[in-house]
Amino acid sequence: MKKMPLTLALLPALALSAAAQDVPWKELALGERVEVTFHSGGTIIGKLVSSNPKITTVDYTKEPSITLDMSSEYAGVDGTMTVSKKEIKSVRKVRVERKPISESVPPKAKPADAEPKPEKPKPAAPAPAVEPKPETDEERDARLKREEEERLKAEELQKAKEFYAKFPSPYWGPERSTMIFQKKARGQALSAAESEFDKDYAKLWKKGQEASAPKSEPKKD
Repeated sequence: MKKMPLTLALLPALALSAAAQDVPWKELALGERVEVTFHSGGTIIGKLVSSNPKITTVDYTKEPSITLDMSSEYAGVDGTMTVSKKEIKSVRKVRVERKPISESVPPKAKPADAEPKPEKPKPAAPAPAVEPKPETDEERDARLKREEEERLKAEELQKAKEFYAKFPSPYWGPERSTMIFQKKARGQALSAAESEFDKDYAKLWKKGQEASAPKSEPKKD
């Protein structure tokens, strides 16, 4: 038979309807139903069997251990258990009838009446929206002025970017502006492109160059 490890502390002791007496090893024989008490105080019940099915008799005075079949003793247990004599305090024969397994298993306890679950707190009502304070005439004028300045600044920056895109470096720039100044001083005629460049160079070119320059990525550690 297949040996099966058990936790002795968790095995329920089988109820006996009659008292049994401790017996010496020489009085034990295969097939007898016995109750084993351990030095720890725990007990188990089973039928004496041989670990080798071919053996029909066993002299327990010479055996270092005993093997118990507990398949019909405990619900859910199917197999045998071998116990060393060193762990055994006493052995008793049990000749009384066993209770059916179904009766030896305690009924499942009924769940206690479930306590009512506490109600979840209701979400707090949202705070009433605070209406914005009406603008005064001074605040409105200041806001409109600020918005107009921002609009003009954005338009000026866009013009500068477009101007630089039309007159990019290195062909156009400070050196070309100096050359145009010298041509005008000598009375030489300027080309249409030079005239257009000279007209807005001081106002737009440098600003457009800075706005058009690619931004360097921050250094990674």
